[in-house]
Amino acid sequence: MKKTRLLILALLLQLCVTLGFGAVVSYGNTRDRAPSGLMIWDKDISGLSRDQVSDLIREKLPNTVTYEDQFYPLKWERTYTEIEHWLDQVYPATTGSWVGDVFQNLARPLIVSSDSIRLDQAEIFTQLQDFSRLINQPAQVATIEFDAGQLKKTDGLSGRDLDIEATWLKIFQEQEQKNVEAIVNVIPAKPSTADIFEIGDKLGDYTTYFNPQDGQRTNNVRLAAMALDNRLIPPGEVFSFNEVVGERTVATGYSPAIVFVNQSMVKDIGGGICQDSSTLYQAVLQANLSIEERHTHSLPVSYVMRGQDATVSYGILDFCFRNNTQGYLLISARTGPNWLRIRLFGLADEKHPELQNPQGYPRGPESWDKDPK
Repeated sequence: MKKTRLLILALLLQLCVTLGFGAVVSYGNTRDRAPSGLMIWDKDISGLSRDQVSDLIREKLPNTVTYEDQFYPLKWERTYTEIEHWLDQVYPATTGSWVGDVFQNLARPLIVSSDSIRLDQAEIFTQLQDFSRLINQPAQVATIEFDAGQLKKTDGLSGRDLDIEATWLKIFQEQEQKNVEAIVNVIPAKPSTADIFEIGDKLGDYTTYFNPQDGQRTNNVRLAAMALDNRLIPPGEVFSFNEVVGERTVATGYSPAIVFVNQSMVKDIGGGICQDSSTLYQAVLQANLSIEERHTHSLPVSYVMRGQDATVSYGILDFCFRNNTQGYLLISARTGPNWLRIRLFGLADEKHPELQNPQGYPRGPESWDKDPK
């Protein structure tokens, strides 16, 4: 029995020595090496030292965002700190005791997930926002105006906008290329050059006349015409006279003049601008556009035939129509010594044919080449 006990103790001692020797050998062989089977971004890093793994991870991080031959360097300071925290799991720091280091090495996890390597999103977002200030560019719309008897057009230019979310995702998923091409969205110019260059057909052209001796009323007619002039209306959009001309007040330059209220004539700020809305209405009829809102005066007016007017009152009565053509519509509103002429330019089609002859009331000028222009 005593011999049996001694044998068992001997065996246990041998086992402890074997395990201890194995632990020492294991510590010597693996204390500064990555565990077997550890993968980072599809690469086996088994047996690599901490410095080798750290260099490998850093090497795989993109260092530049590029756009149109411009290079924007990336900084990963906070991400490098996260990498070091992860490496601490793979390579435990020394305890200061050789025996403690042996047991710590034995207790080290056999599997350490590379998924815990975190790229600091906020750090990159901040940099991408800085890059966007250099990359982004607002769209420049194409323009058109009727001046000196002709349509003057300028080209538009598309804008661009750095897609920060998409570019970050591309950086996050990239482990091969050092340079990542930024994802930049194109902002189309509206109207575009093509939209503007479609405008060339005259769809409406109507002239009405006023008494230039009535200075306050004339002032109002001219102010409203200036608000309408060179107004561009996208296809499908509803035009509102009140919205475009705005509220008629002394502060905006309007004067008191005669208006019709409940079949009586009184003076009010902005009197006379119904001539602008009525002249526009006649041009809209010529262009065969869709009328959305129109009201007539309580009394006949002198500048259009009875029942062919369009009265307006800010916040109460409006004149509205829809641009139901296939392209943009341009309003030209000009005044002369005693006339108001409104023209509509756009893209003609079967429903909206090009106007051959201008019209006016109570009569047209002797020569349309001279006056009104």
